[in-house]
Amino acid sequence: MYYPVSSLVAKKKANKLYYYLVESGRVQGKPRITHQVYLGTAEKVAALVQQQASPLPLSATSRHAGLPGALWLAAQQSGVFDLLQSLWPAPRSGPSTAHYLVLAALHRICDPGPKTEVADWYRGTILESLWQLPPERFTSQAFWDCFQQIRLSPSTEAAEMNPKEDELDRAQLSLLSLWQQQQMVSRRLLSYDTTNFYTFVASTNQRNTLAQRGHNKQGRHNLRQIGLSYVLDGVHGLSLCHHVYPGNVADTEEFSIALPRLLRFLDENKMARDSITLVFDKGAAALYNTLALEESGVGWISALPWNQAPTEFRETPLEKLTALSSEQPGVLAWQQSLLVQGRERSCVLKYSASFLSEQMHSLTTSLAKVTQALRRLSLELRKPNCRLKESEIRKKIARWLNSAQFLEELIRYELKGEGSGPWSLQFDVDTTAWNRLMTQRLGRTILMTNRKEWTTEQVVAGYGGQQSVEKVFRGLKDGNWLNWGPMYHWTDSKIRVHAFCCMLGISLLNYLHSKVQKACPQITLEQMKDELQNIMQYVLLYPPQGEKGPYRTATIQSKLNLTQTLLADTLGLDQLVPNKSR
Repeated sequence: MYYPVSSLVAKKKANKLYYYLVESGRVQGKPRITHQVYLGTAEKVAALVQQQASPLPLSATSRHAGLPGALWLAAQQSGVFDLLQSLWPAPRSGPSTAHYLVLAALHRICDPGPKTEVADWYRGTILESLWQLPPERFTSQAFWDCFQQIRLSPSTEAAEMNPKEDELDRAQLSLLSLWQQQQMVSRRLLSYDTTNFYTFVASTNQRNTLAQRGHNKQGRHNLRQIGLSYVLDGVHGLSLCHHVYPGNVADTEEFSIALPRLLRFLDENKMARDSITLVFDKGAAALYNTLALEESGVGWISALPWNQAPTEFRETPLEKLTALSSEQPGVLAWQQSLLVQGRERSCVLKYSASFLSEQMHSLTTSLAKVTQALRRLSLELRKPNCRLKESEIRKKIARWLNSAQFLEELIRYELKGEGSGPWSLQFDVDTTAWNRLMTQRLGRTILMTNRKEWTTEQVVAGYGGQQSVEKVFRGLKDGNWLNWGPMYHWTDSKIRVHAFCCMLGISLLNYLHSKVQKACPQITLEQMKDELQNIMQYVLLYPPQGEKGPYRTATIQSKLNLTQTLLADTLGLDQLVPNKSR
C-alpha cells in the first residue's frame, strides 16, 4: 500500500522565496505532486508556527475602560483630583475623600445607582487597576462614614457668615479658581437657572429641612422636593457655583440668596464684576432682583415677563424685525430702549421660527387632549344618572384649561342647566384668538439687558447660553448626562454632598467634550458618552510557562470604530493599555 508524503517546498519568484506544503505520490507509477497549500513567506510561516505553539487562555475578563478611564484622565489632567486631595488630605492607607467624591461622580455618569452597587461597578472597570484599591473599601457604609466627616454649615446664613467653615463651599470656590487659571471661563458669560427634584423623604422625617413640598416641575407634587440653583460657564459648560435650598422657596426668592453668594465667589477669585454677564430666565426677573443686579455692578441679560413689556413693542409686526446672521438661523430681532421697571433698559424682541414650531406642537397636543376631555364630559352630563353639580363641573373645566399655556383664551365653553336636571355643555375653539396668537405671541421672546452698548446679535447670542443650563437640567432628569435620581439620601448634609458630586460630574463631562470638539466639532456630548461607553478592555489569563511559574496575563482593547479611534487618540486613552503582558 502507498502512503502520500508531505514536505515543505520553497519556490523562488522575483528573487523572493515562497513556501508551499505539498503532498507527493505516484500517479501511473510516476512521482507527482498530488496536493499543495500556499503558506507564504518565511515570516508568515514563522508566525503560523508561533500561533500554533501559543497556549490558549484559561479565562477572559472584560472591564469598562473608555468612559471611566477618560473621566479619570480628565480629573487628573484638569487638576480636579489634586485640588480635592489638597482640601481633604489622604489618610495613611486606603482611599481618600477625593477618591470617594470622584468615584461617586463617575458612578453617577456611567452606571447610576445606590452606593451598595458602587463596589461591583468599580470591580468591572479599569479604575481598579489604576487606583490599586480593593473594591471592598467602597461599600455603602464606607461612603457614609467618609461623607459624614465633611464639615458643613447648619444653614445658608451660617455658611455666608463663616464661608471657610463649610468645606463644600470652599471646594466650589477652589474649583472656580482652578477653571479660571486654566482659562475655561473665557468670555465671562455665566448662565443661571433653578430647578427642583422630587425625593422619597418620608413626611414624618422632621430632621430634613431641605426636602419640602412645593410645585414640582416634574409633576410629582405629592412628594417632598429640594431646589437647586445653578451657575455654569456659558461657553465650556463647567459648573461654577450651585446652591441646594428648600423645595418650598420660590425662584425669585432664591435669586436674592444666590446672587450675593455668586458675588462673593467672584470677589474672592478677583474676577471683575463688570467683566461678568449673568444670563437668567424670566422666573428670576423680579423688580427687586434687577435692582440688586444694578447695585452689584454685574452685567446681565434676562427674559422679560410678557405682561411687563409695552404692548406696542411686543406686538411689533414681523416686517419690522431684522434677520440675524447665519449663526442664528431662523431668528428675527428688533432692539429698542424702553422704560421697564422704572429704568431705561435696552430691550430686544426676538422671534424664532423653531421656537414657534415647538410652541405650536405643544399647544396643538394640549388642545386635542382638552377638547376630547370636554367632549367626554359633555356626553357624561347628558346621562340621566349624572349627579355632578355646577361647581364641580366648572372646577374640572378650569383645571383642564389651566393645564397648559394659552388654552384658557383659545377654548370657549357654555354650560346650561336648570335645577337638578341634565346639564348641557357646548365648547368651541376661538379662531380669532388663535390668529392673534400666531401673529402677535407665538415664537416671540422679550429680552432686556443693562449692556446698552451690545448689538442685537450679541444680546440674542448671549441669552442663548441659558439653553446650556436647561440642557443640563434635562440631562439630570432624563439620565442623558448623569442621573440625579433616585437619590438615596435622607439627611441635609448627604443631599448636599450628592449635589456636589453631580455638579462635579457635569464639569468633568463638559471638560472632556471641550477637548473632543477640537478634533470632532460636530459630536454631541451624548454621542461622545455613548461611544466611550462601548470601549472595553479584556484581560486574558494564560497558564504558566513552567510547572512552577506564575500565571500570565495579557490586556487587549476591544476593536474600535472610526469615531472611537478618534476619541481615543484625542483623549490619550492609549496610556491606559499596558504595553506588554506580565
